[in-house]
Amino acid sequence: MSAASDRSPEDVRTPDPRFSAPSGLRAAVVRHDGEPDRCTLYPEDADDVDLVTTWLSVDADCLVGLDDAR
Repeated sequence: MSAASDRSPEDVRTPDPRFSAPSGLRAAVVRHDGEPDRCTLYPEDADDVDLVTTWLSVDADCLVGLDDAR
């Protein structure tokens, strides 16, 4: 069983206050021991069906603040 597969959907959809998302999106971080944490962006209004196909995940340590990227 992979580290991500033993997490409930509620764990994955819990927003992380350290990461902000553009308007209309939510950011959730799944923490992994020994691997990079993963940040997933998904639409605020996504239902369970939409969440299967409407998301983007990246290693959380690759993210920078918008002001830092300008």
